[in-house]
Amino acid sequence: MKYYFVLFFIVLTLFSCCKDENINKEEGVVWKNRICGNDMIGEKGLGYPIYKDIVVFHSTPVAGDNDENTIIYGLDTETGKVKWQLGNADLSPKKELHLNNVDYYYQNKNIIIGADFQYKDTGNETYIYAIDIEKGKVLWVKEFPIKGLQFGRMVIGNGNYAYVDFQKDATEFSLIKIDIETGYYSKAFNFTQADIPRDVPEKSLSFDQMSQIYTDNSANEYVALSLSGYNYDKDKYKAYMTLCIYNLTQNKIAYTKYINNQTLGKDEWDDFYGRVVFHNGKIFIGKGKNFYCVDAFEDKGILWQYATGIYGNDNAMQVFGYDNIALGFTVDRLFAFDLNTGIKKYDVPAAGSNTANIIDGIVYQRDRSDLQMRDPYTGKELKRISTGKNEQAFSSSRPNGANGKIYIHSYTDAYCIKAWEK
Repeated sequence: MKYYFVLFFIVLTLFSCCKDENINKEEGVVWKNRICGNDMIGEKGLGYPIYKDIVVFHSTPVAGDNDENTIIYGLDTETGKVKWQLGNADLSPKKELHLNNVDYYYQNKNIIIGADFQYKDTGNETYIYAIDIEKGKVLWVKEFPIKGLQFGRMVIGNGNYAYVDFQKDATEFSLIKIDIETGYYSKAFNFTQADIPRDVPEKSLSFDQMSQIYTDNSANEYVALSLSGYNYDKDKYKAYMTLCIYNLTQNKIAYTKYINNQTLGKDEWDDFYGRVVFHNGKIFIGKGKNFYCVDAFEDKGILWQYATGIYGNDNAMQVFGYDNIALGFTVDRLFAFDLNTGIKKYDVPAAGSNTANIIDGIVYQRDRSDLQMRDPYTGKELKRISTGKNEQAFSSSRPNGANGKIYIHSYTDAYCIKAWEK
């Protein structure tokens, strides 16, 4: 009798341990799908576009695996099962499909517009393409034939038009306008050295980032652009930021402004590129160790600014807005301000991010190897989700979500995770 009791206790203990480990491993996970097989996912992807019951993921084997065929998947949002897939050959005449930029697509209902990212000698192709993610069908593929310093860092859009950046060289930047139905493209505008404000010391151009398209009360469309001048030999510690507010409807510059015009101190450096976001009639900017706020339509000067510190970890990584709050990540902190007054609401320790996203009022970001959830009003960490034991960490891609589900991938799997309090 004693033998059977001991045996029963051992079996019960083993089952209890396995059950607890499995609960911890799968906590918050709705489904996952090892879409890359035995490979690892090497690129950041399109950004998980969602339409009805489809979410888009990708697998891009790590260079050197002798299997560089990128695949784009349409997965069922409820089950994670593959509904369709597209490979390199489906985007012919493109030879290679790389998904290596965070701000990689524009979505209008079931159509997404993507572009190759090329910078100097990184990336040989400069194509733009459209995919119907409801049908899993490539609609068109167009080559942008002009080669230059940079192409496709960001894709934005509004309605039936998408926009992608092109930089000829350090003297000229262009915004390319694309009809999403036909793929026909043209230059929306050029920005040259002559457009740089007089007080900017370095008259060279490097496109850094642009806002999403926004409108004024008369339905004029605008975009805010961050452009930097940089001369390593002259001042290797500073990139001089020009903010350009461009009226797309009237095809003219609303205003330009030299943003980070402070003289650097002995131990300071400011060579990070300028981040910009539109929110509630303002442009919130992160540049070096400062956050700034300006009007989104006319030059009213710097409305307010805040200095985070003097060291490298204080440089701005990402800016975004929610409700009446301006939020900004530095390398190791998260700051929040009242958008109208600039009064600091909090700053909390946080893993620096340029890929956070606010979904249904919660900040989602990768923190080390976990997916972290934060309250944007307080900065408080609410929850974090880890991948399973002995499994690869979550990627640094920007999460996306809808209907109580959050989508992100690890270096091996596509994940669907329950949103906060769902």
